[in-house]
Amino acid sequence: MILVGTCGFQYKEWVPVFYPKSLDPAGWLRHYSRVFGCCEIGFTGYRIPETSSIQEFVDETQGGTQFVFRVPWQLAGENREDLAKRFAAALWPLKDSGQLAGALAQFPPEFGFFGENFERLRRLRDSLGGMQLIVEFGCSDWLSPKAARHLASARIALACVDENGPGKTFFGATADLAYVRFQGRNRCRWIQGDGSALHDYLYSRAELAAALPGIRGLERQSGRVLVLMNNPWRGQAVINARMLLELLKADSDGPADHSC
Repeated sequence: MILVGTCGFQYKEWVPVFYPKSLDPAGWLRHYSRVFGCCEIGFTGYRIPETSSIQEFVDETQGGTQFVFRVPWQLAGENREDLAKRFAAALWPLKDSGQLAGALAQFPPEFGFFGENFERLRRLRDSLGGMQLIVEFGCSDWLSPKAARHLASARIALACVDENGPGKTFFGATADLAYVRFQGRNRCRWIQGDGSALHDYLYSRAELAAALPGIRGLERQSGRVLVLMNNPWRGQAVINARMLLELLKADSDGPADHSC
């Protein structure tokens, strides 16, 4: 199963590219859930949500869309079991409805691939109350078969990130869930000081088609793949997510599933 969606859904610039002008913002999530099967939510990286607001995710999507939430940023740097428990407890409505796909933790370049850091990942995984931990690394040492084997031994899912150009994405399935983020290919401009460039990118059909073998490979290894577009400016994420759905449906290996 391959589910396709975007990182976030509350963007004013998606009107009218995706959301009709006549649609009240309160109805955006319901509209989104009719088109895409998954969504990554980022605000939880900065604050613990109220359980009532999480229940709205269930109500608006009618039990369909799968969600991934970013873990509080403090958890990537220190062992805060109390904070992890509060985070996990707040998400229980989605866990109860079967819509909580996992929790994403992002680590900076200085978080290298060595034993002490791997143990930190294991402790974070254990603190999340059974949620699937997904990890994204800024250090390329984690993007190797050796590191993937370590993550697989702990059933920690590796986020496979496309941001550096064709053929440079490491597709590694390390858990029952595989995770792919398309972040645009302007990383060099961003490193050189163009702060607005990182996610301002529209993938071509050919660029997305070239990634299909890697995505299909993850599906064969893990059984379930979530693909998220993280290039929201000017509606580029929804344009590319729809484009990828079309490519997957046309692919001879079978259709993409965007309804669960």
